[in-house]
Amino acid sequence: MVEAKKQSNVLDSSRMFFAGGMAGAIARTCTAPLDRIKLLFQVQAVAGPGTSPTAYTGVGQAGLKILREEGFLAFWKGNGVNIIRIFPYSAAQLASNDTYKRLLADEHHELTVPRRLLAGACAGMTATALTHPLDTVRLRLALPNHPYKGAIHAATMMARTEGLISLYKGLVPTLIGIAPYAALNFASYDLIKKWLYHGERPQSSVANLLVGGASGTFAASVCYPLDTIRRRMQMKGQAYRNQLDAFQTIWAREGVRGFYRGWVANSVKVVPQNAIRMVSYEAMKQLLGVKKAKTDT
Repeated sequence: MVEAKKQSNVLDSSRMFFAGGMAGAIARTCTAPLDRIKLLFQVQAVAGPGTSPTAYTGVGQAGLKILREEGFLAFWKGNGVNIIRIFPYSAAQLASNDTYKRLLADEHHELTVPRRLLAGACAGMTATALTHPLDTVRLRLALPNHPYKGAIHAATMMARTEGLISLYKGLVPTLIGIAPYAALNFASYDLIKKWLYHGERPQSSVANLLVGGASGTFAASVCYPLDTIRRRMQMKGQAYRNQLDAFQTIWAREGVRGFYRGWVANSVKVVPQNAIRMVSYEAMKQLLGVKKAKTDT
Protein backbone atom coordinates (compact mmCIF):
# COMPACT_ATOMS: atom_id res chain seq x y z
CA MET A 1 0.00 0.00 0.00
CA VAL A 2 2.76 2.44 0.94
CA GLU A 3 4.77 1.51 -2.15
CA ALA A 4 1.72 2.01 -4.38
CA LYS A 5 1.12 5.44 -2.83
CA LYS A 6 4.74 6.44 -3.48
CA GLN A 7 4.47 5.35 -7.11
CA SER A 8 1.23 7.32 -7.47
CA ASN A 9 2.88 10.44 -6.01
CA VAL A 10 5.84 10.11 -8.36
CA LEU A 11 3.52 9.70 -11.33
CA ASP A 12 1.47 12.73 -10.27
CA SER A 13 4.65 14.80 -9.86
CA SER A 14 5.80 13.84 -13.36
CA ARG A 15 2.42 14.73 -14.81
CA MET A 16 2.37 18.06 -12.96
CA PHE A 17 5.85 18.85 -14.30
CA PHE A 18 4.78 18.17 -17.90
CA ALA A 19 1.51 20.08 -17.43
CA GLY A 20 3.39 23.09 -16.07
CA GLY A 21 5.86 23.06 -18.94
CA MET A 22 3.15 22.93 -21.60
CA ALA A 23 1.16 25.68 -19.89
CA GLY A 24 4.19 27.96 -19.79
CA ALA A 25 5.13 27.33 -23.42
CA ILE A 26 1.62 28.08 -24.67
CA ALA A 27 1.28 31.25 -22.61
CA ARG A 28 4.72 32.66 -23.42
CA THR A 29 4.44 32.07 -27.18
CA CYS A 30 1.10 33.89 -27.24
CA THR A 31 2.62 36.95 -25.54
CA ALA A 32 6.17 36.92 -27.01
CA PRO A 33 5.73 40.20 -28.97
CA LEU A 34 4.88 42.19 -25.84
CA ASP A 35 7.69 40.50 -23.93
CA ARG A 36 10.24 41.65 -26.51
CA ILE A 37 8.93 45.22 -26.40
CA LYS A 38 9.15 45.19 -22.61
CA LEU A 39 12.77 44.00 -22.70
CA LEU A 40 13.76 46.71 -25.17
CA PHE A 41 12.23 49.39 -22.95
CA GLN A 42 14.04 48.06 -19.89
CA VAL A 43 17.53 48.00 -21.39
CA GLN A 44 17.55 50.82 -23.96
CA ALA A 45 18.99 53.31 -21.45
CA VAL A 46 22.12 51.19 -21.01
CA ALA A 47 25.03 51.89 -23.35
CA GLY A 48 25.70 49.12 -25.82
CA PRO A 49 22.38 47.29 -26.37
CA GLY A 50 22.30 48.35 -30.04
CA THR A 51 19.78 51.16 -29.72
CA SER A 52 19.49 54.71 -28.37
CA PRO A 53 17.79 55.71 -25.09
CA THR A 54 14.94 57.34 -27.04
CA ALA A 55 14.44 54.73 -29.76
CA TYR A 56 11.28 53.33 -28.20
CA THR A 57 8.78 55.78 -26.73
CA GLY A 58 5.56 53.77 -26.45
CA VAL A 59 4.12 50.30 -26.93
CA GLY A 60 2.44 51.14 -30.24
CA GLN A 61 5.46 53.06 -31.53
CA ALA A 62 7.82 50.24 -30.52
CA GLY A 63 5.63 47.64 -32.22
CA LEU A 64 5.48 49.62 -35.48
CA LYS A 65 9.23 50.29 -35.38
CA ILE A 66 10.04 46.59 -34.97
CA LEU A 67 7.56 45.66 -37.70
CA ARG A 68 8.94 48.28 -40.11
CA GLU A 69 12.65 47.71 -39.50
CA GLU A 70 12.86 44.00 -38.70
CA GLY A 71 9.67 42.38 -39.98
CA PHE A 72 6.78 40.51 -38.40
CA LEU A 73 8.79 37.50 -37.22
CA ALA A 74 11.13 39.80 -35.28
CA PHE A 75 8.49 39.92 -32.52
CA TRP A 76 9.47 36.32 -31.78
CA LYS A 77 13.24 36.90 -31.77
CA GLY A 78 14.73 34.70 -29.11
CA ASN A 79 11.45 32.83 -28.64
CA GLY A 80 13.05 29.50 -29.51
CA VAL A 81 15.43 29.71 -26.59
CA ASN A 82 12.57 31.23 -24.61
CA ILE A 83 10.50 28.07 -25.10
CA ILE A 84 13.51 25.92 -24.21
CA ARG A 85 13.85 27.99 -21.04
CA ILE A 86 10.17 28.46 -20.20
CA PHE A 87 9.24 24.78 -20.39
CA PRO A 88 11.47 23.65 -17.50
CA TYR A 89 10.96 26.98 -15.70
CA SER A 90 7.18 26.87 -15.79
CA ALA A 91 7.18 23.13 -15.14
CA ALA A 92 9.40 23.52 -12.08
CA GLN A 93 7.55 26.56 -10.77
CA LEU A 94 3.98 25.33 -11.11
CA ALA A 95 4.69 21.74 -10.07
CA SER A 96 6.88 22.74 -7.13
CA ASN A 97 4.28 25.26 -5.95
CA ASP A 98 1.73 22.46 -5.70
CA THR A 99 4.32 20.23 -4.03
CA TYR A 100 5.39 22.89 -1.51
CA LYS A 101 1.76 23.60 -0.65
CA ARG A 102 1.16 19.93 0.07
CA LEU A 103 4.29 19.75 2.23
CA LEU A 104 3.44 22.93 4.15
CA ALA A 105 -0.22 22.09 4.78
CA ASP A 106 -1.32 21.22 8.32
CA GLU A 107 -2.83 17.92 9.41
CA HIS A 108 -6.19 19.03 7.98
CA HIS A 109 -4.57 19.83 4.61
CA GLU A 110 -5.23 23.53 5.13
CA LEU A 111 -2.85 26.41 4.38
CA THR A 112 -2.50 29.74 6.14
CA VAL A 113 -1.71 32.85 4.08
CA PRO A 114 1.95 32.96 5.23
CA ARG A 115 2.39 29.33 4.21
CA ARG A 116 0.87 30.00 0.80
CA LEU A 117 3.28 32.91 0.36
CA LEU A 118 6.22 30.74 1.44
CA ALA A 119 5.24 27.98 -0.99
CA GLY A 120 5.03 30.45 -3.86
CA ALA A 121 8.35 32.09 -3.00
CA CYS A 122 10.15 28.73 -2.79
CA ALA A 123 8.60 27.63 -6.08
CA GLY A 124 9.77 30.79 -7.84
CA MET A 125 13.33 30.52 -6.56
CA THR A 126 13.55 26.81 -7.38
CA ALA A 127 12.58 27.38 -11.00
CA THR A 128 14.77 30.47 -11.38
CA ALA A 129 17.93 28.82 -10.07
CA LEU A 130 17.52 26.04 -12.63
CA THR A 131 16.97 28.20 -15.72
CA HIS A 132 18.77 31.53 -15.22
CA PRO A 133 21.49 30.96 -17.90
CA LEU A 134 18.82 30.41 -20.55
CA ASP A 135 17.09 33.63 -19.50
CA THR A 136 20.34 35.58 -19.90
CA VAL A 137 20.89 34.13 -23.38
CA ARG A 138 17.29 34.96 -24.33
CA LEU A 139 17.81 38.58 -23.35
CA ARG A 140 20.92 38.86 -25.52
CA LEU A 141 19.11 37.32 -28.51
CA ALA A 142 16.14 39.66 -28.12
CA LEU A 143 18.31 42.76 -28.64
CA PRO A 144 18.62 44.29 -32.13
CA ASN A 145 21.95 43.93 -33.98
CA HIS A 146 23.26 41.22 -31.67
CA PRO A 147 26.35 39.32 -32.92
CA TYR A 148 25.05 35.84 -32.16
CA LYS A 149 23.97 33.15 -34.61
CA GLY A 150 21.75 31.36 -32.16
CA ALA A 151 21.32 30.26 -28.56
CA ILE A 152 24.24 27.81 -28.48
CA HIS A 153 26.53 30.29 -30.24
CA ALA A 154 25.50 33.05 -27.82
CA ALA A 155 26.13 30.89 -24.75
CA THR A 156 29.48 29.73 -26.13
CA MET A 157 30.64 33.25 -26.99
CA MET A 158 29.57 34.62 -23.63
CA ALA A 159 31.38 31.86 -21.75
CA ARG A 160 34.54 32.28 -23.86
CA THR A 161 34.77 36.08 -23.96
CA GLU A 162 33.08 37.08 -20.69
CA GLY A 163 33.54 33.99 -18.57
CA LEU A 164 31.07 31.32 -17.49
CA ILE A 165 29.86 33.62 -14.73
CA SER A 166 28.34 35.90 -17.41
CA LEU A 167 25.55 33.35 -17.86
CA TYR A 168 24.60 33.95 -14.23
CA LYS A 169 24.65 37.76 -14.33
CA GLY A 170 21.81 39.17 -12.29
CA LEU A 171 21.03 35.89 -10.50
CA VAL A 172 20.98 37.40 -7.00
CA PRO A 173 18.54 40.22 -7.84
CA THR A 174 16.55 37.70 -9.87
CA LEU A 175 16.13 35.45 -6.84
CA ILE A 176 15.33 38.47 -4.66
CA GLY A 177 12.81 39.66 -7.23
CA ILE A 178 11.13 36.34 -8.03
CA ALA A 179 10.49 35.34 -4.42
CA PRO A 180 7.97 38.12 -3.64
CA TYR A 181 6.54 38.01 -7.19
CA ALA A 182 5.84 34.27 -7.12
CA ALA A 183 4.60 34.48 -3.55
CA LEU A 184 2.12 37.25 -4.34
CA ASN A 185 1.08 35.76 -7.66
CA PHE A 186 0.32 32.23 -6.45
CA ALA A 187 -1.12 33.25 -3.11
CA SER A 188 -3.42 35.94 -4.54
CA TYR A 189 -4.60 33.56 -7.27
CA ASP A 190 -5.43 30.87 -4.71
CA LEU A 191 -7.08 33.26 -2.26
CA ILE A 192 -9.23 35.01 -4.86
CA LYS A 193 -10.41 31.64 -6.18
CA LYS A 194 -11.09 30.43 -2.65
CA TRP A 195 -13.17 33.53 -1.99
CA LEU A 196 -14.92 33.25 -5.36
CA TYR A 197 -15.87 29.59 -5.22
CA HIS A 198 -15.79 28.81 -1.48
CA GLY A 199 -14.46 25.37 -2.42
CA GLU A 200 -17.92 24.31 -3.53
CA ARG A 201 -19.12 26.15 -6.63
CA PRO A 202 -18.27 24.84 -10.11
CA GLN A 203 -15.30 26.70 -11.52
CA SER A 204 -15.45 28.83 -14.65
CA SER A 205 -12.51 29.00 -17.07
CA VAL A 206 -13.44 32.55 -18.03
CA ALA A 207 -13.53 33.65 -14.40
CA ASN A 208 -10.22 31.90 -13.76
CA LEU A 209 -8.65 33.73 -16.70
CA LEU A 210 -9.69 37.03 -15.09
CA VAL A 211 -8.37 35.91 -11.71
CA GLY A 212 -5.06 34.86 -13.27
CA GLY A 213 -4.71 38.18 -15.05
CA ALA A 214 -5.50 40.16 -11.91
CA SER A 215 -3.11 38.23 -9.67
CA GLY A 216 -0.30 38.42 -12.22
CA THR A 217 -0.71 42.15 -12.77
CA PHE A 218 -0.76 42.85 -9.04
CA ALA A 219 2.37 40.81 -8.36
CA ALA A 220 4.26 42.17 -11.38
CA SER A 221 3.47 45.79 -10.56
CA VAL A 222 4.73 45.45 -6.99
CA CYS A 223 7.96 43.71 -8.04
CA TYR A 224 8.69 45.41 -11.37
CA PRO A 225 11.61 47.61 -10.16
CA LEU A 226 13.53 44.49 -9.09
CA ASP A 227 12.93 42.97 -12.52
CA THR A 228 14.33 46.07 -14.23
CA ILE A 229 17.47 45.96 -12.06
CA ARG A 230 18.13 42.31 -12.89
CA ARG A 231 17.67 42.97 -16.63
CA ARG A 232 20.15 45.83 -16.49
CA MET A 233 22.68 43.63 -14.67
CA GLN A 234 22.36 40.92 -17.32
CA MET A 235 23.61 43.35 -19.98
CA LYS A 236 27.10 43.04 -21.42
CA GLY A 237 29.66 45.24 -19.70
CA GLN A 238 29.98 46.53 -16.16
CA ALA A 239 27.35 49.26 -15.98
CA TYR A 240 26.70 48.59 -12.29
CA ARG A 241 28.84 47.12 -9.50
CA ASN A 242 25.95 45.36 -7.78
CA GLN A 243 22.18 45.61 -7.35
CA LEU A 244 22.45 48.40 -4.77
CA ASP A 245 24.64 50.41 -7.14
CA ALA A 246 22.14 49.72 -9.94
CA PHE A 247 19.28 50.97 -7.77
CA GLN A 248 21.14 54.15 -6.79
CA THR A 249 22.31 54.87 -10.34
CA ILE A 250 18.88 54.38 -11.92
CA TRP A 251 17.29 56.50 -9.20
CA ALA A 252 19.82 59.33 -9.66
CA ARG A 253 19.84 59.37 -13.47
CA GLU A 254 16.30 58.35 -14.39
CA GLY A 255 14.16 58.76 -11.30
CA VAL A 256 11.22 56.51 -10.42
CA ARG A 257 10.27 56.23 -14.10
CA GLY A 258 13.56 54.44 -14.77
CA PHE A 259 12.42 51.49 -12.68
CA TYR A 260 9.16 51.22 -14.59
CA ARG A 261 10.40 51.37 -18.18
CA GLY A 262 8.31 48.91 -20.16
CA TRP A 263 5.75 48.60 -17.36
CA VAL A 264 2.80 49.24 -19.69
CA ALA A 265 3.97 46.55 -22.12
CA ASN A 266 4.65 44.23 -19.22
CA SER A 267 1.22 44.81 -17.68
CA VAL A 268 -0.51 44.21 -20.99
CA LYS A 269 1.58 41.06 -21.42
CA VAL A 270 1.14 39.73 -17.89
CA VAL A 271 -2.67 39.75 -18.00
CA PRO A 272 -3.07 37.18 -20.81
CA GLN A 273 0.17 35.35 -20.05
CA ASN A 274 -0.53 34.62 -16.40
CA ALA A 275 -4.18 33.93 -17.11
CA ILE A 276 -3.42 31.48 -19.93
CA ARG A 277 -0.68 29.77 -17.95
CA MET A 278 -2.75 29.22 -14.80
CA VAL A 279 -5.84 27.98 -16.64
CA SER A 280 -3.78 25.85 -19.06
CA TYR A 281 -1.97 24.23 -16.14
CA GLU A 282 -5.21 23.28 -14.43
CA ALA A 283 -6.66 21.97 -17.71
CA MET A 284 -3.51 19.94 -18.45
CA LYS A 285 -3.50 18.43 -14.95
CA GLN A 286 -7.10 17.37 -15.40
CA LEU A 287 -6.37 15.99 -18.87
CA LEU A 288 -3.39 14.00 -17.58
CA GLY A 289 -5.36 12.62 -14.66
CA VAL A 290 -3.48 14.26 -11.79
CA LYS A 291 -5.28 13.57 -8.53
CA LYS A 292 -6.44 16.90 -7.07
CA ALA A 293 -5.24 17.63 -3.53
CA LYS A 294 -7.16 19.73 -1.02
CA THR A 295 -4.42 22.39 -1.21
CA ASP A 296 -5.02 22.82 -4.95
CA THR A 297 -7.49 25.53 -5.95
